[in-house]
Amino acid sequence: MIDVVALEGSEAELLGLAAAVEQGSSHPLAKAIVEKADEVGATAPPSGDQQAVQGKGAQAIVQGRTLVVGSPKYAAELAPLAAEVAGQIEAMELQGKTVVLLLDPPALLGLIAIRDEPRPDAREALSQLKQLGVEGVMLTGDNARTGQAIAEGLGLEVRAELMPEDKLRIIGELRRAEKGNQKVAMVGDGINDAPALAQADVGIAMGGGTDVALETADAALLRNSVTGVSDLIRLSRGTMRVVAQNIAFALGLKAVFLATTLLGVTGLWPAILADTGATALVTLNSLRLLRFR
Repeated sequence: MIDVVALEGSEAELLGLAAAVEQGSSHPLAKAIVEKADEVGATAPPSGDQQAVQGKGAQAIVQGRTLVVGSPKYAAELAPLAAEVAGQIEAMELQGKTVVLLLDPPALLGLIAIRDEPRPDAREALSQLKQLGVEGVMLTGDNARTGQAIAEGLGLEVRAELMPEDKLRIIGELRRAEKGNQKVAMVGDGINDAPALAQADVGIAMGGGTDVALETADAALLRNSVTGVSDLIRLSRGTMRVVAQNIAFALGLKAVFLATTLLGVTGLWPAILADTGATALVTLNSLRLLRFR
């Protein structure tokens, strides 16, 4: 759900200008704005020199003007926000919405409030992860009110209003707090997630994410479904079990035949045949992983 508050011109004009700035962006909020503009028939004028302002927003040249779509915090850096506008933003955020502002600096053209909804499979994915003993923390650049509203619905700890460097720092803190065989995995899809994906023990990119995230991550979920994270963990654990079984079986068999050959119980040829048989059995054991779905 998207609310539009136009301070200059009509709501359709505001959406069209915002869509012009956000065209081509892979950010979820940008996609939501472009889709809403298409839905209401708002025309996005031609734009050029589009740039992402990391962790803050985006800008582009539209109709000869440098327009900016950004967070309230970033907008406040570009121009002071009136008390009435700040009140509107707070009210929208209390409803769990993420607010972005369209500016022709220093002029504020309007507000767009987007209700963030968890992915349809998010709850199922988190349930599966808990069954696997995996603890989750939501790291988001959204405002604290929106982040808290979403996290409460999912039963997650949340850290909000994070810049890329903040996510990087938190991943570093979690890695330093690792105990035993614990590892930190980061799941992300945006350019702002790339540094944290690289910092984590395992970086997992969503299939529909940015090229930067996909190139930085250690693994990519091609189905673009978060339930794939638990599938990936199960497959990884299964693979490690098979590797351990294969090593134990192969070394154990070699040790047995080495001892029996030295004692004269078996000859050289039985040992060679046993070694060949061990290779075949190890291969067959590994093929069990092909049954994973």
